[in-house]
Amino acid sequence: MKLRNGGLVALLLASACGGDDKTADCHLGDTESAVLVQDRKIIGPAAPYTPSDLASHEEELRTSIAARRAAAWQIVEKVLAPVPLADPSLAAAFGGQPTIPAWHTWYGHDDYERIFKYLYRGLGAAGRATRSAIDPAAGFAWNPTALDEIPEWPEQRYMDYLATIDTQDEANGVGGNSRVGYSPGAMAHLLTSYEKLHQCRLNPAPDAFDTSPMKAAQAVEQAMPASVAKCDFVQLGVVQAGAGKVTAVMKGDGDADLYVKRGGPPTALDYDCKSAGGSSAETCAVDGDGSVYIAAFGAADASAITVDVSYMTSDVVDPACLDGEMTRDSVLVKADWVRQLDQSDLLPVFITSGERMTSRFDSESAWTPDGNATPGSADIYTVTLPSTGAKFRMPALHIMSKELDHWIWITLWYSAFPDDDFGADRPADITGPWRNYKMCVTTGYNEGDPDPRGGFAGSLGDALASVYRGPGAPTWCSNPYLEEGQHNARTNCIGCHQQGGTDLTPEAILSDQPEYGVTRTRNNFFTDYLWAIKGGGGEDLSSLVQAEIDYWDATDP
Repeated sequence: MKLRNGGLVALLLASACGGDDKTADCHLGDTESAVLVQDRKIIGPAAPYTPSDLASHEEELRTSIAARRAAAWQIVEKVLAPVPLADPSLAAAFGGQPTIPAWHTWYGHDDYERIFKYLYRGLGAAGRATRSAIDPAAGFAWNPTALDEIPEWPEQRYMDYLATIDTQDEANGVGGNSRVGYSPGAMAHLLTSYEKLHQCRLNPAPDAFDTSPMKAAQAVEQAMPASVAKCDFVQLGVVQAGAGKVTAVMKGDGDADLYVKRGGPPTALDYDCKSAGGSSAETCAVDGDGSVYIAAFGAADASAITVDVSYMTSDVVDPACLDGEMTRDSVLVKADWVRQLDQSDLLPVFITSGERMTSRFDSESAWTPDGNATPGSADIYTVTLPSTGAKFRMPALHIMSKELDHWIWITLWYSAFPDDDFGADRPADITGPWRNYKMCVTTGYNEGDPDPRGGFAGSLGDALASVYRGPGAPTWCSNPYLEEGQHNARTNCIGCHQQGGTDLTPEAILSDQPEYGVTRTRNNFFTDYLWAIKGGGGEDLSSLVQAEIDYWDATDP
């Protein structure tokens, strides 16, 4: 990897030249290529993912940034583990069987469509009429052999295709450059839930709050920090409360008044509780079992306040769009790809030091590039698609694992300074281009670690402190290549994904949801946090199911 003009100073100065990045017009978009049927034969079945027993350590993960990061790096190592490609014919060209990361063997949109069609058609008319169960294992076993049933792909054509793969970038390219990948556990659950996906497609999104059936209640302590100017009436947020009281305690300087209302945002004239003393030390309590909204009014000069809200919360047991929650071995990845036309093509890079993150949060809270770099294949994960010869760099990878009820949210991003701040604790076992990726992680909506530095010294501690907002306040985890737009540099992954399956756009979540969409606003996660089921930026798996069912409903006798 080399920096433009050879150094840090040049990289910082290059930030004004972001418009010169030729890759900007070649971003993923229309050039996405899923795992083609011929590529699946080369890859073989997707590599399994073995989950750890993190659910029994959930409280430790909630209250310790260090434990969270250690668990996340372990997941990253499993997701990146090298897996040999299945076709042995490649060994001669590579001097041994080539490998690709485990996640790059996983199933994509095309795999889902191919397997579902095969299994659903195999039910026969009677089975389709009753929406009988399908067997994902049978589909997984057939999928790598699907090419053999296509007359347009005789053996010689396949061997000619294999002959084009003789570099590691081309071996990587067998996995395609699709945006979303599903571990076998995730894909199996999505396949067996096909009728629920179908109904999810037809029915409106359920309400954000529902009362039955419910999981066991849990106590929550949530902090809502804000600044309230004189005469401002500020909506601070909403909590989804189970049975019992919701208690809001405000503290801070100046004189702010506290307003609380169940079922909708309070106003100066419409509220269930109002506390209007002569300072910002105020308390309100209302009944829960629903959505409870918190607001504050600035009665004097600007007040810096925090409202600590205590309540019981309980989630809906079954997501309406799935046959139960996703299984513990379910992992989804979302990749970001940038077309590379030439080795000199520039890639925007981002400084994530404590000082720089503080300045981001103090300004527009957006990921403004800090310069450009020209990383090579040894420095950044790179693919060359065998089908087209197109080359892509992968600057970012989201990883979401269902090892916890509310998933574990991990994101990796390329850095020209990989061993600083969010890369300082990267395990030595992570090698190759992955040694140049940094990582953040969150396991919930609210921060439970009382230490802003998470127990870390040096640049990592500085960086963690810069994005820390206090105990009970929203957590942080944001990727500079994936979380684009104003305010998105201060988001936390889980807040956006809780709206999976709704009609909300990312822009609406950032602009209309409390705290730019990072706080919890639901107890009914009807797609189990997955955007891919309905909508989902091109995935929309339920539309594939509906199209196939509609076809056979019209065709079967």
